[in-house]
Amino acid sequence: MGTLFRGLTLLLIFGFVLSMAAHTLTGDAIWRQRAMQLLKWGVVLALIFFGFFILRRAAVFI
Repeated sequence: MGTLFRGLTLLLIFGFVLSMAAHTLTGDAIWRQRAMQLLKWGVVLALIFFGFFILRRAAVFI
């Protein structure tokens, strides 16, 4: 499970950096929009990961 999250995170970061680089080089707004979408999905992935982590820890107390 951790490997899946790590791989998705690396892909999202790599895509974000490439999209921002393309936006910087070309000035096209579509690249910035794509970068912001990747950032949004990165935040969603982080929330899911930490949610699972917290629920796993909370299961000890239930």
